Amino acid sequence: MSAEQNRRPSEQRSQQERARGPIGWLLALALGLILTTIGSWIGATLIEIGGMYTLWPEQRAQHARAGLIEDYGYVRTFPRSLLVRDTQAFARDMAGWAAWPFSKARLADQLARMRTSAQTSAGASRGQAIRQRVLTEAADWLEASYYTAQDTAVRLAIAFYGLPAFAMAICIGLVDGLVRRDLRKWSGGRESSFVYHHAKRFTGWFLAVGFAAYLAWPFGGLNPAYLVLLFAAAAAMSLSTTVSSFKKYL
Repeated sequence: MSAEQNRRPSEQRSQQERARGPIGWLLALALGLILTTIGSWIGATLIEIGGMYTLWPEQRAQHARAGLIEDYGYVRTFPRSLLVRDTQAFARDMAGWAAWPFSKARLADQLARMRTSAQTSAGASRGQAIRQRVLTEAADWLEASYYTAQDTAVRLAIAFYGLPAFAMAICIGLVDGLVRRDLRKWSGGRESSFVYHHAKRFTGWFLAVGFAAYLAWPFGGLNPAYLVLLFAAAAAMSLSTTVSSFKKYL
């Protein structure tokens, strides 16, 4: 009885996966992209806040601003793309969309008001000194989130420029895997469902976790385009292993 109960959830999951059509996959992909982008922005903001007290205490929120300016500089190095005619304008539009909620909330006025209130309470009582510190820290946190939101959008634009290279890497991994599968099929190679299932999981891992890490990368000095190529190559290798270890006979 327990074996049947354990078998039923797996059968239901497999039936749900078979029932999901192309529209369902596209919706799942779009939802995953949105959630990954939002999660990367939150993660990047938390990293910037942590770095204010550990890695870059002198720069504070200006570290996030410097990262945004640096990524804009990388965009200027490749003004054209196969998908976008003007990469700089597209990146600015993406950053503008990310900054739109902050602009509607009048973040600049709020930051100026908070910092002015903090300065006017200087030299006052202990309670007012605590209030000054809280306002100063909150202003830096909000400013860092503002810059990281724009930087995440700019890196999302860079990833969009790299889609042709990513698609080519996926095709190479797919073809290489099919060739290796045929060689294993006609040379009497062994089946390994363990390798297949784990390689299949790692393919999704490289696509999801690698993309999130790319968006939230906090350190400068590295062109984001190189990170796109790195994770594309890793995903292609994982896909090649997945396809090559697929069943020899269907």
